[in-house]
Amino acid sequence: MTNAAPFFSVVIPLYNRAAIVGDTIRSVQAQDWQDFEIVVVDDGSHDDPAPVIEAFGDPRVRYIRQDNAGGGAARNRGIAQARGRYIAFLDSDDLFLPGKLSTMARALQDDDDGTTVLYSRMKVDRGVDRYWIRPERGIRDGEDVGEYLFCANQFMQTSTMVVPTDLAQRVLFDPALKKGQDLDFCVRLQAAGARFRMIDRPLTVWLDASEAGRTSYVRGYETSLDWLNRCGHMLTGRARRGYRATVLAYHMAPIRPALALRDLIIGMLAGGVPPRVVARQVLRSYLPKPLYRSLVNLFVLRFGKAGTAHGGGR
Repeated sequence: MTNAAPFFSVVIPLYNRAAIVGDTIRSVQAQDWQDFEIVVVDDGSHDDPAPVIEAFGDPRVRYIRQDNAGGGAARNRGIAQARGRYIAFLDSDDLFLPGKLSTMARALQDDDDGTTVLYSRMKVDRGVDRYWIRPERGIRDGEDVGEYLFCANQFMQTSTMVVPTDLAQRVLFDPALKKGQDLDFCVRLQAAGARFRMIDRPLTVWLDASEAGRTSYVRGYETSLDWLNRCGHMLTGRARRGYRATVLAYHMAPIRPALALRDLIIGMLAGGVPPRVVARQVLRSYLPKPLYRSLVNLFVLRFGKAGTAHGGGR
């Protein structure tokens, strides 16, 4: 690697995924835009990923190991170590599609003040023979990011995001959060002056085939309510009602089902959450999780796009 700073720093937080992180790294190496470095932050893995990463023999790939501190802390370590002008985030079980970095580089040509945050559509791989594409639409000019995420129920998945390094280093992820780190990051990016823009094509594959390792309902409820109490001042009134309907109600339903239903109704009537989103959230919140995931997989099989999201085996 030369002394010149790369255009992109691809930050990959890693925890116990030595078996698949090689595919993730190769998806970056295969890009037609080669001005990048890869910063892999091993968050105390037990499966010894170092030999897998070192076997690439690519001087652009840097491997950093730290004691286990969580995904937010691992991303922050990568942000702190980044030498590139922009950070492209990539989770260790996701993939960049061909043309990801060149598309983002072209879109950043007019980013004169270092405030443009890009994200894109993604192919969602649920482990079935078809895939679907999210989000349904991009953020509109002047649209509040909280209302986009919580009222419109759209999505800025971390592995699709490209953030100016200086901006990312000022905002950082909240390492104390066990869930919703991406949502919190986006809300605080907006508060720091970020302007969001979606690239209207899928550039990332998101692996969403398992719920293994996700936190419990109780912790999700407490964490989500605490975040709203601490950070709700950064949201509009509509976004706060949308958050209670599309995020908090999901975690609250098993514990306080009547209150969760009230929040869903208020979100629809006063928060601008579309009725179809509320209906989906009712199913998601009150059905057993395995049943809900099975229904979604059936929907994807019926209406999704043919073929696997990544066009081959991992």
